[in-house]
Amino acid sequence: MIDLAPESYTRVLTAFGTVLYVDARSGELRHGAIETSPANAYFLAGRGFAGSRRRGWLVHDTGDSREPITCLAERCHRVSPEAGGHETVAPTTLELIPLERGLIAFKAADLFLSAIPDGQIRLIAQRCSTWELFLASEDRCAHASQDDEEPAWEANDAGFDRKRIKDYLVHPLIRARANAEPKARKILIYGYTKWSHGRVYYDLSKRLHRHGYIVDILDWQVNHAGYIEQLIPYYDFFMTALDGIRPLVDLYNIPYDRIIAVSHSEFDIRMLIDQRGIEIFKQFANYGVVSESLYCASLMRGVTRVPMVASLGVNYKEFFSDISESLQTVGYASSMSDKPYGIEVKRGDLAEGATREAGLTFKIAGSTGKQISFHDMPDFYRSVDAIVTSSISETANLPGMEAAAAGRLVIGTPVGHFALRAYQGGGIIAPIESEKFKQFTASTLRYYKENPAAYVDKCCAIQEAARKFDWQHAIGDWIALIEAA
Repeated sequence: MIDLAPESYTRVLTAFGTVLYVDARSGELRHGAIETSPANAYFLAGRGFAGSRRRGWLVHDTGDSREPITCLAERCHRVSPEAGGHETVAPTTLELIPLERGLIAFKAADLFLSAIPDGQIRLIAQRCSTWELFLASEDRCAHASQDDEEPAWEANDAGFDRKRIKDYLVHPLIRARANAEPKARKILIYGYTKWSHGRVYYDLSKRLHRHGYIVDILDWQVNHAGYIEQLIPYYDFFMTALDGIRPLVDLYNIPYDRIIAVSHSEFDIRMLIDQRGIEIFKQFANYGVVSESLYCASLMRGVTRVPMVASLGVNYKEFFSDISESLQTVGYASSMSDKPYGIEVKRGDLAEGATREAGLTFKIAGSTGKQISFHDMPDFYRSVDAIVTSSISETANLPGMEAAAAGRLVIGTPVGHFALRAYQGGGIIAPIESEKFKQFTASTLRYYKENPAAYVDKCCAIQEAARKFDWQHAIGDWIALIEAA
C-alpha cells in the first residue's frame, strides 16, 4: 500500500525548465511551461529513500485526491480507470538516480523516463542522455548516499551518456525555479564556460555540490539582463574572476558585498585596479587568489586586503591513464600566443622550437580561438607523451597538473602553481629566459627520448606525485573562501 502523505512530495522539473503535470482531461502525465502548467504532479519518495536504492512514485494531486501514475513506453498516465478509458493498473515504482550538480534521472525496468520535446513523458530511453535529466525541488533527492564514493553512473557508461550529462550546464533560471534549498550556500559563478576556466568551474560546481552547496555557472558571453532579477534573490553570492566585476556591477547591478572576487592572474589584478582603484577590493564579500604567487602579486600591487588562497585541483581519476613506453610526441595545451597589455605571455613558439630541435612531434590541443571541449582533454593527454608549457605568467598551469595525473612527462616554467607542484614531484622546471628555456627543454626532451627506461620511471614518479593535486586536497580552500564571505 502506498502512503500518499503530502509531506514527502517533491516537484520535478525537466533539465530544460519545464515542469511535470497531469492533464486533467486525459489523465496523461506531460511537461510544460512552469508559468502555465498546473502544479499537480509530484515525486513521492518511498521508505528507505536515504539508502542506496532510492525508490518512489510519481503522483497526481487533484486537491481532493491523490493518485499514483503508471509509466509506459507509449505514455504515462494516472492509474484511475477514468484516465482516458484505461483499466486500473499498478503504479510504476521508479528508481531515482542522483547524477551530478543536482541533476537526477528516473529509471524502471531498465528504461529511463524521458521528457520528449513535444510535451510527452514516456518510459522509453535505454540510455540516459539530455532528455532524461531532471531537477527536484528537494535538494536531498540529488545527493548520493556516500559522497566520497564514485557514483555508479560514472563508472558504468552502458546506460549513461556520460559526455552529454557532463556537458549539460544547468541554467541558473531553471535552478531558481526548482527552488531547492541546500544544506550549505547557493553560489552563482559568473564566468567563461569553456577552456581552463570552464574546467575549473565545472569541477567546483560538481565537488561543492557533494558538500551540500548548489553552484551554477552564468555564462559571461550571454546577456542575462532579461531575467537577472529572478536570480538575485535565490543565490547567496556571485563568484567571478576579476574581469567579471565590471559587468556584474554595471550591467546587472550586483552589489559588491554579494560578490566573491577571485583573481586568476596578475593581469586581472592590474586591470581591476585600473578600472576601479585599489580600494574596491575592500568592498567584496570576500577576495581570493588561486595560487601563492598571486597572493604575493596582489600585495605587491598595493592591494591592502589580504586575499585567501583557493588552490586549483584536478580530477586525478578522470585524467589517470597508462604510462607511455617511450617519448615521441610532445603536447601543448594552451594558446600559442597571448599579449595582454602588449606583453607576450604564452610563447608557444619556444615550446614548439624546443620540441622540433629534440626531433619530436609537436601536437597542439587547441587555442582560445579554436577550442576543444575540456571534457576531451583526458583523451588529448593520452595521445601525447609529454606536455611543455612556456608561459611567463600562468593561473596555476592547469595543463601541467592534468598531464601529471595522466602520467606524462611535464616541463614548465616556474610560474603560477608549477614551481610548488614541480617541487612536490609533479614535473621539471625549465628556466624562464627564452633562449635558456629552449635549450634546456630541447636537451631534456632529447635525453628522455633516448632513454626510454628513464622516461618511464620519471613519468611514474610524476603521476604518483600528482595524487596530491586532486580536488579532494584543494576543495577545502574554496569552502573556506565561501564560508568566510
